[in-house]
Amino acid sequence: MAGGNKVEIQWYPGHMAKTKRELKAVLPYLDLIIEVTDARIPASGRNPDLAALIGKKARILILNKVDLADPLVTAEWIAYYRSAGEKVIPFDARTGEKLAAVESLIEEVAREALPSKAVWRLGVVGIPNCGKSSVLNRLARRSAARVGERPGITRGKQWVKRGNWEILDTPGLLWPKIANQEAAVKLALVGTIKPENLETEELILAFLDWLKQHHPAPLRDYYGLGPSTVEGDPYDLLLAIGTRRGCLQKGGEVNLLRTAELIWSDFRLGKLGPITLERPIVSPVSL
Repeated sequence: MAGGNKVEIQWYPGHMAKTKRELKAVLPYLDLIIEVTDARIPASGRNPDLAALIGKKARILILNKVDLADPLVTAEWIAYYRSAGEKVIPFDARTGEKLAAVESLIEEVAREALPSKAVWRLGVVGIPNCGKSSVLNRLARRSAARVGERPGITRGKQWVKRGNWEILDTPGLLWPKIANQEAAVKLALVGTIKPENLETEELILAFLDWLKQHHPAPLRDYYGLGPSTVEGDPYDLLLAIGTRRGCLQKGGEVNLLRTAELIWSDFRLGKLGPITLERPIVSPVSL
């Protein structure tokens, strides 16, 4: 973790093992994998085990929540993944804008990689809070009909039929493996890891340290801070924002947890502007 602010995030591998077993169980029934990741963390938000699990099965990658990400950096990631041979497309499942382009890419990949058949079975996978369910709902359309369970698949898994697609509706199918603490911090910031597993103040101090180095404008503009404050210590930044936003407790002292939660919420809701936490370069910017 850069900047001297260390954040230790606990992880529970039992969840990963369970969801990996679930994915392995349904893979034989899927023709094409639609992987969804948060456009703010296009690398850290992808399960590093997924490629080995799905093998040569056809796949497309959706960078979702592009409205919250830096559009210039999103373009870099699109170029990066396409240069690596991946079929990738940006999307905003919240509004559904450019849904037709996503559907067109699915049809293109299916025609190129799959044998001709009456129905193609699609599986949407992704980490918690990446917008996977919203993507699935956009693809399925609200009027889509459920076609029930398929033989051999874990009880309760539902397929949704739309035209010549059957889409596997399995919320929470995949959980990421945390490779390192930097990746964990990024996942925590976008809301993947439950707050009760975090030290929120330490997380936001690390975020402020990163912001003041790489995105000082949101701190100045959104919180109305002076240049000298923005350039200062992250703890002083936290105090200044708490004071400006009235996050005070008895005696007039700043409530650090309340301030940290406010900043965290502001980022997740896009109030600080479009921000991407990583770039596709050989030595990525550390958070």
